[in-house]
Amino acid sequence: MKLISSISFIVISIVLFFVVVDPLYGDVKQLRSDVSTYNEALDNSTELQKNRDSLIEDYKGVKISDRERLAHFLPSSIGNIELILEIEKIANIHGMPIGDIKFETSSLEKKDGTEQTDNIVVAEPDPEDYLPYGIFPMEFIIEGRYDTFVSFLEDLEHNLRLVDIKSITFDVPAPIVTSNNTIIDTDIYSYTLKVETYWLK
Repeated sequence: MKLISSISFIVISIVLFFVVVDPLYGDVKQLRSDVSTYNEALDNSTELQKNRDSLIEDYKGVKISDRERLAHFLPSSIGNIELILEIEKIANIHGMPIGDIKFETSSLEKKDGTEQTDNIVVAEPDPEDYLPYGIFPMEFIIEGRYDTFVSFLEDLEHNLRLVDIKSITFDVPAPIVTSNNTIIDTDIYSYTLKVETYWLK
C-alpha cells in the first residue's frame, strides 16, 4: 500500500511539474527577458533625452542672427517665388536680364496631388527618401557679356542660399551686318543654367 502511495505521489508530482510548474517557469523566464528589454529601452530613452537636452542648450546658445542665416542657407521648405526673386536680384545687380524660368511642376504639388496655392513649395519626395534633405531643380536663361556673367556666378556662389550649378550651356551670337556691309560683332551671350537648391525635411 505504501509503495502504491509513493508511486502515486511521484506520478502526481511529475504531472504537476509538466502541467503547472514548467509553464510558469517559462513565463517567468519570458517576463525576465521582457524586463531586461524594457530596461535597455529605458536606458536608451534616458540617453536620448540627455542628448536632446544637450542639443537644445547648444541651440539656445546660437545667436538669433546666426539661426536666421542657417534657416536661409538650408530652409525647412522651398518658396519658389522667393528663390526666383533672389536669383533675379543678383542678376539685376549686373544688369543681366533673366527669363524662361522652368522647374518641375510635380515639385509644386503637395503629397496628396493638389497644387500649392501659396508661395511655399514642398518638393516631391525624392526616390532616395532616406536623405534628410529634398532637392529642388530649376532652369533659367540669362543674357550678358562673359565677364559680367562670371561676376554673376561669383555672387551666386557667395550668396547665403545654397545653390548648386549642375550645367551651363550658351549660345554664341551671330555677327550683325549693317546696311553698308559692315560687320559688327556682339559679345552679348545667352546662358542656360540648370541649378539645384535644397531644403531640410
